[in-house]
Amino acid sequence: MKDKEHYKLGKEFFLDNKYDLAMEHFTIFEKNNKDYADVYNMLGVIYYLKGNIKGAIGSLERSLELNPTYLEAATSLSIIYNDIGQYEKAKNVLNKVKESSHTKTIREMEDKLIYSRLANMHAKLGDLYTEIDNYDSAIEEYQKALKLQPVYVDIKTKLALALRTKGLVAQAIKELEEVQMINADYIPAKVNLGILYYLMGRYDDAIVELEDVLRREPKNGIANIYIKAAKNGLMKKQNA
Repeated sequence: MKDKEHYKLGKEFFLDNKYDLAMEHFTIFEKNNKDYADVYNMLGVIYYLKGNIKGAIGSLERSLELNPTYLEAATSLSIIYNDIGQYEKAKNVLNKVKESSHTKTIREMEDKLIYSRLANMHAKLGDLYTEIDNYDSAIEEYQKALKLQPVYVDIKTKLALALRTKGLVAQAIKELEEVQMINADYIPAKVNLGILYYLMGRYDDAIVELEDVLRREPKNGIANIYIKAAKNGLMKKQNA
């Protein structure tokens, strides 16, 4: 297999979150290609997600040596330095990248992009913790993400689901109700809010929420199931 094919497959596996396969191809590619900043950036992210902090820092620093204006690598490296308590280094990494900008507008755009990337990195960590049922850590990572990007409704919904799993139903409902205020058309939040209302015995609220889902998505199976359950629950409550 040619080097370019290893590079292409490595990127595809990385974007598909298949990190072991991505690393396998990037490692082969990197033996003969030492000047690809994006490869070292992706290797750095993989090392970090696998808990190899030393390897992550080394790869990301190499990425920035090759491309000092590489915002994504700088953001990832800053996250790692923050996580290990080296806050000054974290700040300096981002400042060096921003110093390369030539206008205030570019700096402002970079700031927004940095916060977005930081938020998504924390969210990705939250997803990984969720996969191994470590919901306390998942909640912490989702909350870190939302401090940076409070209006990311997908992350707020993930936080709500983690809170629900921990039995913190009232907090989960609060998160989903806030999603509704940000984006009333976000169906995953509406469905889960309806389910939580049902579980709390708030059948009227559940019916209202789930009927709105069905108006938008008539074939939504989960909404159909829970709206029937909510109507049955309401009927039993009225007949009690």
